[in-house]
Amino acid sequence: MVALITEYDGYDAFVREWHSETLTDDDGSLEDARSRGLLNEQKSRHIWQLLGLLDPDELLIQLPEWLADEKGEPTERTTPIMFVGTITRETDDAILFENAAAAQPLMQLAHKIHSLEKGIANKGGDTDSHERLTTQLEDHRQQFGDRDSLPGLSDEWLPKSQLVTAVRRV
Repeated sequence: MVALITEYDGYDAFVREWHSETLTDDDGSLEDARSRGLLNEQKSRHIWQLLGLLDPDELLIQLPEWLADEKGEPTERTTPIMFVGTITRETDDAILFENAAAAQPLMQLAHKIHSLEKGIANKGGDTDSHERLTTQLEDHRQQFGDRDSLPGLSDEWLPKSQLVTAVRRV
């Protein structure tokens, strides 16, 4: 599984790889692309925050739209193409990706959790505010852990050749 999954321990390395196509097309550095507004830093930060909350055996995968349509659960709007889950078995050609949930709602929760943690750290001695933020944080962490209501993938084999990306934060 190691060759299939790309692991990151730093935000800049993650962003550099996540936006590698943009950086290659533009022949520029990460700093240059940032200063020129070529990257979606907000989405990159949200993905990074999500990766930081995943269990060690979980990862984020991105599928081509046609495969997500075929394997995913239908939603009212668009079909999710990024999912969080666990690889439970692997062959030379495929992975069994289980307990998969759509990444987008989890990214939103991860961002809220991150913001609440920062807010709690910044509040200091304001007891009422600290208590309110702590309650909200606990609620969001519980929602993050309860993924049953989120759209997902059926527990099926996915061809390795069709995975756009598989990433984990270490």
